[in-house]
Order: sequence, then C-alpha cells, then structure tokens
Amino acid sequence: MAQTQEFMVNCGAGKISVKLSADRLRLPSGPPPSAPPLPDAAAAFRQAVANPVGMPPLEKLVSQNSKVTIGIQDGRTANYLPEDQDLRILGLPILLELLERYGVRPENIQIKVANALHRMWTRKEMVHILGPRLPYTLGGRLSCIDATDNGQFISLGMTRRGMEVMVHRAVVESDLFIFMSTPQGFFAGGWKSILVGMGCWESIRYHHRPWPFASGHSVQDPKNSSFHKLLNEMGTLVDAELARRGHPPIMKIEGVLTTSKPQKFAAIDAGLITPVREMHLGMLLSELVADVEGQTDVLLVGMADGDGYSRLSVFNPIHCRNKALSALFNAYHDNPLVRKGGIFIVANPFEPKFSLLNHPSYYALYNEVLPMIKDPVEVWDTYSEEYAHRPEFVHKYRTGFAFHGAHPCILYGQGLYALNHLSAVFAAGVAKENEETARRMGFEPFPTVEAALAEAEARLGKSCTITYHPHLEEQTYFTRVHVNGH
Repeated sequence: MAQTQEFMVNCGAGKISVKLSADRLRLPSGPPPSAPPLPDAAAAFRQAVANPVGMPPLEKLVSQNSKVTIGIQDGRTANYLPEDQDLRILGLPILLELLERYGVRPENIQIKVANALHRMWTRKEMVHILGPRLPYTLGGRLSCIDATDNGQFISLGMTRRGMEVMVHRAVVESDLFIFMSTPQGFFAGGWKSILVGMGCWESIRYHHRPWPFASGHSVQDPKNSSFHKLLNEMGTLVDAELARRGHPPIMKIEGVLTTSKPQKFAAIDAGLITPVREMHLGMLLSELVADVEGQTDVLLVGMADGDGYSRLSVFNPIHCRNKALSALFNAYHDNPLVRKGGIFIVANPFEPKFSLLNHPSYYALYNEVLPMIKDPVEVWDTYSEEYAHRPEFVHKYRTGFAFHGAHPCILYGQGLYALNHLSAVFAAGVAKENEETARRMGFEPFPTVEAALAEAEARLGKSCTITYHPHLEEQTYFTRVHVNGH
C-alpha cells in the first residue's frame, strides 16, 4: 500500500484533514528569511522625508501658503493584527506635525483615502483601520474619494496606446501631493497607488479589463507584467502635467514590512515614485520569492474565506473565484507553478453568501448574468458599462458604502488567464447544495479533496505529479518557477 501523509488544509471557515500520496507529492520549501525590522520606524520615517530620493527635502517643498494633499491606502490593504505596524498610523501624525512646523496651515492639509472603485469607509471602519484618534481629530479634512463624481477628476490625455489618464484633481492641483503606501507584494506600489487608487472608472477600465490574448505574465511579476508597464506609461502624463503647472513631482513614501510576525517595518523610504519602487523591489524579491524547479501536473491549495475586498464584510463567490484564479494562481514569477493543461484544485466550500450593503452589484451579477454567460470577456463587454452607470449602484457607492457597480466585472475577469492555461479547475469540499455556486464560478465541484485528486489522476494519469503548497494558501511568498533552465 502506498504511503500517505496527512495535512490540515484550509477550507472556508475551518480546516479539513487530507491524506496525500507521499510518493508523488511535492512540497515547496518554506518562505525565504525575513528582512530584519528597523530599530526605530518613526525615526526612519522622519529621515526619509528629510532626505527623499531625487527631490528636495519636505521642508523645501512647502511654504505657509501651500495646499498639501496626503493620499493613503484604503482599507483593503490594512494590516490584520493590531501589533502589526501600519504606515498610515505611524506616518500621518508625523507628516501633520512636520507640515505645520514648516508653516503649512492645518486647514490647507487634506487627507484622501485612495479607495477609487472600492467602497468608502464608515467612520467606525476608519477608527478600526486608523486607530481611535485620527478620524475624529482630522474631521472633514479626512475623506474618501468619490470615483463617480466627474468634477473631482481631470483628464491628462491619452497614452500612445490610446488609454485615457484621469486622476483626482488633488494629485495635480495641490502644491504638493504626497502618497503613503506599504505594498504587501508586487501588485501594489509604484504608480498603481496613484493611477488606480486616485483614479476613476473612465481611466481604470483600460487596464483592469480581461484581455482575451493575455501574455500570461503575472501582475505579481514586476519584471514581465504588462499591467505595470501600462501604469508606468500613464505615469509619464502625470509627471508632465505637474511640471507644466510648476509643481514638484509626487512624493511617494513607501514601507517594506518584515514577513516575520508581528510585521514591522524593514525599510521606509521617500522620494520620486520610480526610484523608491526600484529600491524596494530588491528587498521584496529577497523576502517574498522562492525558486522552484519545474512545473507540476496538479496543484492543490487550501483557501480560507476572506480577502481584502471582503474585509469587515462578507466573502462572496466572486471573491472566492478571484482569490483562487488571480491571487493564488498568479503568485509566481516567470512561469506558473502548474503546467499548461494541468489541473488546479482549490479547497473551499463556495458558499453563496453576499453583503447587500457592501456588494450589491456582485449579487446582481451573480444572479442576473452568470447563470447565462460565463465568458469573462463577454461579461465585461456586455455589462461593465451598464453596471458602472446603473443608478442604484451609483447611489449605493456614493452614499451606502458599496463597491463601485463595475467592480465585480473586474474581479470576475481576472481569472481569465488561469482558465485559458489550465485544462480544469476543481473546487473541493463543496456540499451538494453549493455545487451550482462552484459551477457558476467556473469550477467543477467535488465533496472532498480525495475525490478531486482521483478525478485529476483519471484525466492526467496515475503518474501525474501533485504539488501541495501550504505556504501559498497562507500567501506568505511567491514562486519563481524554472522550466528547462529558464
């Protein structure tokens, strides 16, 4: 009898016991070592803004008549543990103190939450994310942006690829625009903070749509990703507009967190967007990327409920699809961990739960469209504009703390490359009553992981290689997969 090894695998709100055949099982090694924490993060923050990369010190960029806007990441990227360090909580009080010391009047300092198409924060959520004092001491100077208010946005023209660049007016009309972010991976950071976080539907739709001929380079692969190349092209128009107005470039303040828990800052730097991004990519690569030799036939991943889009809310089936086919599948550099034509097995119950407060257009897409149309490109081309402008979704986004109407079309579309690359995607741990939900999301349902693996072996052969990646389900690092020496 073949030897088996038992694992406790994430599956929705709990864990399930899974026995895997030991003779064909691959287990990627653990994550790379964490960078050491800074001895004094507050001192590092002050040092960064006093010596920014490629631009004068903060003190030289402002005067008593300056109007300054500080952009901050929205709640999707908040740290999950109270003991984790957060650049917003650390940096905002320091920035406000310094700006006032340099003569900037408090009423001329605005703080904008870069929520873009994400939902706005309630005051209670602001307290949860920023701590108890800031949301109340800042009062009306702290606000979320309204991506449906065209008057708040300005068009800067088209890129050479014909993509319109629109950003919040504060980005180019402030005497100084500062943005603070802590990229927890390679998807965020750099120009994305500005062009997405401070953007609107009319501009974001160009680079967030599903591409029928996608190259297969993961958005988490900064060297190869077309997504980041598009954003860098758009960023040149922002720089040109700031120069035309006689304003300094955007000051970007970025932090890199340790991967060890609790997460503390390993680096904090400030300055021009691209140089700061390049400085930190090296640290992120050493902390977050591990080398793997060869691809696998079958990839098994456990998946707990919850992601950034459902934070302080409900994890719904479209979130589930996106987390599996985008966040987990795309956690690679160079090549996917599973081969072309392979099978991806995700352990999750795919429960059809929704928040009608935060995700009304998700519920509508799930019930109105996805029973009839599964193709992400057709869903996008037919429904994204209608959902973006449907009055009830606009109203709920603006006044009811809902995600933008078109947001589910974005998340549903982000699984396109994975589906084109794989021969099948299986959902394991699915109860009979949830099978239709899994199918609607593009997954073949199975009651157990063992049943899913048996079907994978029936299709790919008894000798197929199986990789179980427990570190991927915890999203602690990415893989750089070498195929034939590349």
